[in-house]
Amino acid sequence: MTVRRSCASNLHVAATEERARAQERKDHFTTMSGEPIEALYTEADLPSPEQIGRPGQYPFTRGVYESMYRGRLWTMRQFAGFGTAERRTSGFAT
Repeated sequence: MTVRRSCASNLHVAATEERARAQERKDHFTTMSGEPIEALYTEADLPSPEQIGRPGQYPFTRGVYESMYRGRLWTMRQFAGFGTAERRTSGFAT
């Protein structure tokens, strides 16, 4: 495991240096809940498997269903309060 983390760390450093040379907007990107979004994530950013857990088990970082969506189809969820009703429903029209 140490070799794997070391290799992942080296890849992360190389990718970070490469991204530093690329031009990027100066905006700070966040999720809708305000969590910052990094420009690049690699294996080095992952928590240990013990912290992640298994699918369908707390803390649900790998999904709420043990079989993920192989046994159930995706459901369409909506956010309330964003734009007009016509604008929201236009995205769901088939």
